Amino acid sequence: MTITALAFIVGAYLLGAIPSSYLVARFLKGVDIRETGSGNVGASNLSEHVGRLIGISVGFFDLIVKAAVPILLARLLDQDLTVQAAVGLAAVLGHNWSPYLQMTGGRGISTVIGIMVAFFMWQEILIALILVGLIGTLWLKDMAFWVFVMIVALPGFVYFFDLIDFFNLFERDMTIVILFACLAVALLAKRLTANWERPEQGYNWRVFVYRALWDRDVRSQEEWTRRGIEGEAT
Repeated sequence: MTITALAFIVGAYLLGAIPSSYLVARFLKGVDIRETGSGNVGASNLSEHVGRLIGISVGFFDLIVKAAVPILLARLLDQDLTVQAAVGLAAVLGHNWSPYLQMTGGRGISTVIGIMVAFFMWQEILIALILVGLIGTLWLKDMAFWVFVMIVALPGFVYFFDLIDFFNLFERDMTIVILFACLAVALLAKRLTANWERPEQGYNWRVFVYRALWDRDVRSQEEWTRRGIEGEAT
Protein backbone atom coordinates (compact mmCIF):
# COMPACT_ATOMS: atom_id res chain seq x y z
CA MET A 1 0.00 0.00 0.00
CA THR A 2 1.36 3.41 -0.96
CA ILE A 3 1.67 6.40 1.35
CA THR A 4 -0.98 8.19 -0.71
CA ALA A 5 -3.45 5.33 -0.31
CA LEU A 6 -2.80 5.15 3.43
CA ALA A 7 -3.28 8.90 3.73
CA PHE A 8 -6.63 8.63 1.95
CA ILE A 9 -7.82 5.87 4.29
CA VAL A 10 -6.69 7.56 7.51
CA GLY A 11 -8.04 10.89 6.29
CA ALA A 12 -11.41 9.30 5.48
CA TYR A 13 -11.57 7.81 8.98
CA LEU A 14 -10.80 11.13 10.67
CA LEU A 15 -13.24 13.01 8.42
CA GLY A 16 -15.97 10.43 8.96
CA ALA A 17 -15.37 10.66 12.70
CA ILE A 18 -16.34 14.35 12.88
CA PRO A 19 -19.42 14.18 15.16
CA SER A 20 -21.61 16.52 13.13
CA SER A 21 -24.89 15.64 14.87
CA TYR A 22 -23.29 15.97 18.31
CA LEU A 23 -21.78 19.36 17.46
CA VAL A 24 -25.02 20.72 15.98
CA ALA A 25 -27.06 19.55 18.98
CA ARG A 26 -24.55 21.13 21.36
CA PHE A 27 -24.51 24.40 19.42
CA LEU A 28 -28.27 24.76 18.85
CA LYS A 29 -29.73 23.16 21.98
CA GLY A 30 -26.84 22.80 24.42
CA VAL A 31 -27.55 19.09 24.84
CA ASP A 32 -25.45 15.95 24.59
CA ILE A 33 -27.35 13.95 21.99
CA ARG A 34 -25.84 10.73 23.37
CA GLU A 35 -27.96 11.25 26.51
CA THR A 36 -31.20 12.07 24.69
CA GLY A 37 -33.71 9.81 22.96
CA SER A 38 -32.10 6.82 21.28
CA GLY A 39 -28.60 8.01 22.21
CA ASN A 40 -27.59 7.73 18.57
CA VAL A 41 -25.12 10.39 17.37
CA GLY A 42 -26.79 10.63 14.00
CA ALA A 43 -29.29 12.49 11.88
CA SER A 44 -32.35 10.47 13.00
CA ASN A 45 -31.90 11.30 16.69
CA LEU A 46 -31.02 14.88 15.78
CA SER A 47 -34.26 15.16 13.77
CA GLU A 48 -36.28 13.91 16.72
CA HIS A 49 -34.85 16.31 19.29
CA VAL A 50 -33.50 19.34 17.44
CA GLY A 51 -35.58 19.57 14.26
CA ARG A 52 -36.39 17.60 11.15
CA LEU A 53 -34.86 20.09 8.72
CA ILE A 54 -31.66 20.26 10.79
CA GLY A 55 -31.50 16.47 10.91
CA ILE A 56 -31.97 16.13 7.16
CA SER A 57 -29.28 18.76 6.51
CA VAL A 58 -26.77 17.00 8.76
CA GLY A 59 -27.69 13.67 7.16
CA PHE A 60 -26.82 15.08 3.74
CA PHE A 61 -23.53 16.40 5.13
CA ASP A 62 -22.69 12.91 6.41
CA LEU A 63 -23.73 11.38 3.09
CA ILE A 64 -21.87 13.73 0.77
CA VAL A 65 -18.91 15.19 2.67
CA LYS A 66 -18.00 12.23 4.87
CA ALA A 67 -18.52 9.40 2.40
CA ALA A 68 -19.04 10.35 -1.25
CA VAL A 69 -16.43 13.10 -1.55
CA PRO A 70 -13.43 11.10 -0.20
CA ILE A 71 -14.20 8.18 -2.53
CA LEU A 72 -14.66 10.43 -5.56
CA LEU A 73 -11.45 12.30 -4.70
CA ALA A 74 -9.56 9.00 -4.43
CA ARG A 75 -10.91 8.01 -7.85
CA LEU A 76 -10.00 11.39 -9.33
CA LEU A 77 -6.42 10.88 -8.13
CA ASP A 78 -6.23 7.42 -9.73
CA GLN A 79 -6.44 5.31 -6.58
CA ASP A 80 -7.54 1.77 -7.46
CA LEU A 81 -10.90 0.28 -6.56
CA THR A 82 -9.56 -1.49 -3.46
CA VAL A 83 -8.36 1.83 -2.02
CA GLN A 84 -11.68 3.49 -2.86
CA ALA A 85 -13.52 0.70 -1.05
CA ALA A 86 -11.20 0.99 1.97
CA VAL A 87 -11.83 4.75 2.04
CA GLY A 88 -15.59 4.14 2.19
CA LEU A 89 -15.26 1.55 4.95
CA ALA A 90 -12.95 3.86 6.93
CA ALA A 91 -15.51 6.68 6.70
CA VAL A 92 -18.23 4.47 8.18
CA LEU A 93 -15.96 3.16 10.94
CA GLY A 94 -15.02 6.72 11.85
CA HIS A 95 -18.66 7.82 11.90
CA ASN A 96 -19.70 4.86 14.08
CA TRP A 97 -16.72 4.86 16.44
CA SER A 98 -15.40 8.40 16.64
CA PRO A 99 -12.13 9.02 18.53
CA TYR A 100 -13.42 12.55 19.15
CA LEU A 101 -16.28 11.12 21.28
CA GLN A 102 -14.49 8.31 23.15
CA MET A 103 -15.35 5.79 20.39
CA THR A 104 -19.08 6.51 20.39
CA GLY A 105 -20.93 7.72 17.32
CA GLY A 106 -23.77 7.20 14.89
CA ARG A 107 -25.12 4.15 13.09
CA GLY A 108 -23.55 4.78 9.68
CA ILE A 109 -26.65 4.65 7.48
CA SER A 110 -26.13 8.04 5.80
CA THR A 111 -22.47 7.29 5.19
CA VAL A 112 -23.31 3.92 3.62
CA ILE A 113 -25.75 5.64 1.27
CA GLY A 114 -22.98 8.12 0.45
CA ILE A 115 -20.79 5.18 -0.55
CA MET A 116 -23.53 3.93 -2.86
CA VAL A 117 -23.77 7.39 -4.43
CA ALA A 118 -20.00 7.50 -4.98
CA PHE A 119 -20.11 4.13 -6.77
CA PHE A 120 -23.24 5.09 -8.76
CA MET A 121 -25.23 2.23 -7.23
CA TRP A 122 -28.63 3.55 -8.25
CA GLN A 123 -30.39 0.16 -8.14
CA GLU A 124 -29.30 -0.42 -4.54
CA ILE A 125 -30.26 3.15 -3.59
CA LEU A 126 -33.73 2.56 -5.03
CA ILE A 127 -34.07 -0.67 -3.02
CA ALA A 128 -32.94 1.15 0.13
CA LEU A 129 -35.51 3.90 -0.46
CA ILE A 130 -38.27 1.34 -0.94
CA LEU A 131 -37.35 -0.70 2.15
CA VAL A 132 -36.55 2.14 4.52
CA GLY A 133 -38.43 5.11 3.09
CA LEU A 134 -41.67 3.70 1.71
CA ILE A 135 -42.19 0.51 3.73
CA GLY A 136 -40.43 1.35 6.98
CA THR A 137 -41.11 5.06 7.40
CA LEU A 138 -44.26 5.93 5.47
CA TRP A 139 -46.21 2.68 5.72
CA LEU A 140 -45.22 0.88 8.93
CA LYS A 141 -43.94 3.98 10.83
CA ASP A 142 -40.93 2.13 12.27
CA MET A 143 -37.97 2.20 9.95
CA ALA A 144 -35.48 0.55 12.34
CA PHE A 145 -36.43 -3.02 11.40
CA TRP A 146 -36.34 -2.23 7.69
CA VAL A 147 -32.91 -0.68 8.08
CA PHE A 148 -31.90 -4.09 9.50
CA VAL A 149 -33.38 -5.78 6.43
CA MET A 150 -31.47 -3.40 4.17
CA ILE A 151 -28.20 -4.04 6.03
CA VAL A 152 -28.55 -7.81 5.68
CA ALA A 153 -29.80 -7.76 2.08
CA LEU A 154 -27.41 -5.23 0.52
CA PRO A 155 -24.40 -7.54 -0.01
CA GLY A 156 -26.67 -10.00 -1.81
CA PHE A 157 -28.18 -7.31 -4.01
CA VAL A 158 -24.71 -5.96 -4.87
CA TYR A 159 -23.61 -9.48 -5.89
CA PHE A 160 -26.80 -10.01 -7.90
CA PHE A 161 -26.45 -6.77 -9.83
CA ASP A 162 -22.81 -7.63 -10.52
CA LEU A 163 -23.94 -10.94 -12.07
CA ILE A 164 -26.48 -9.30 -14.39
CA ASP A 165 -24.21 -6.39 -15.41
CA PHE A 166 -23.34 -8.02 -18.73
CA PHE A 167 -22.01 -4.83 -20.32
CA ASN A 168 -19.78 -3.85 -17.37
CA LEU A 169 -21.54 -0.50 -16.97
CA PHE A 170 -20.69 -0.29 -13.28
CA GLU A 171 -17.72 -1.15 -11.08
CA ARG A 172 -19.38 -4.11 -9.39
CA ASP A 173 -16.63 -6.67 -9.04
CA MET A 174 -16.07 -8.71 -5.88
CA THR A 175 -14.26 -5.81 -4.23
CA ILE A 176 -17.57 -3.97 -3.89
CA VAL A 177 -19.37 -7.12 -2.75
CA ILE A 178 -16.74 -7.63 -0.03
CA LEU A 179 -16.99 -3.95 0.92
CA PHE A 180 -20.72 -4.22 1.52
CA ALA A 181 -20.32 -7.48 3.42
CA CYS A 182 -17.86 -5.65 5.71
CA LEU A 183 -20.25 -2.71 6.01
CA ALA A 184 -23.07 -5.06 7.00
CA VAL A 185 -20.90 -6.54 9.76
CA ALA A 186 -19.89 -3.05 10.94
CA LEU A 187 -23.46 -1.75 11.03
CA LEU A 188 -24.75 -4.82 12.88
CA ALA A 189 -21.84 -4.61 15.34
CA LYS A 190 -22.76 -0.98 16.00
CA ARG A 191 -26.37 -1.93 16.68
CA LEU A 192 -25.37 -4.66 19.11
CA THR A 193 -22.84 -2.55 21.01
CA ALA A 194 -24.82 0.72 20.71
CA ASN A 195 -22.65 3.42 22.29
CA TRP A 196 -21.33 1.02 24.94
CA GLU A 197 -24.50 1.58 26.99
CA ARG A 198 -25.38 -1.07 29.53
CA PRO A 199 -29.14 -1.81 29.46
CA GLU A 200 -31.02 -0.98 32.66
CA GLN A 201 -32.16 -4.59 32.96
CA GLY A 202 -28.69 -5.95 32.19
CA TYR A 203 -27.58 -7.89 29.14
CA ASN A 204 -29.78 -10.78 28.07
CA TRP A 205 -30.80 -12.39 24.81
CA ARG A 206 -33.84 -10.09 24.41
CA VAL A 207 -31.66 -7.00 24.48
CA PHE A 208 -29.45 -8.33 21.70
CA VAL A 209 -32.49 -9.30 19.62
CA TYR A 210 -34.04 -5.86 20.12
CA ARG A 211 -30.76 -4.15 19.25
CA ALA A 212 -30.18 -6.24 16.14
CA LEU A 213 -33.73 -6.00 14.78
CA TRP A 214 -34.95 -2.64 16.06
CA ASP A 215 -31.76 -0.82 17.14
CA ARG A 216 -33.02 -0.25 20.68
CA ASP A 217 -33.13 -1.99 24.06
CA VAL A 218 -36.94 -2.15 24.30
CA ARG A 219 -39.70 -3.14 21.92
CA SER A 220 -41.55 0.21 22.06
CA GLN A 221 -40.25 2.80 19.63
CA GLU A 222 -42.05 5.67 21.38
CA GLU A 223 -40.62 4.77 24.77
CA TRP A 224 -37.12 4.58 23.34
CA THR A 225 -37.03 7.70 21.16
CA ARG A 226 -38.57 9.93 23.86
CA ARG A 227 -36.07 9.05 26.56
CA GLY A 228 -34.57 12.00 28.37
CA ILE A 229 -37.38 14.38 27.39
CA GLU A 230 -38.90 16.19 30.37
CA GLY A 231 -42.39 14.98 31.11
CA GLU A 232 -42.06 11.95 28.82
CA ALA A 233 -41.40 8.30 29.53
CA THR A 234 -37.80 7.48 30.35
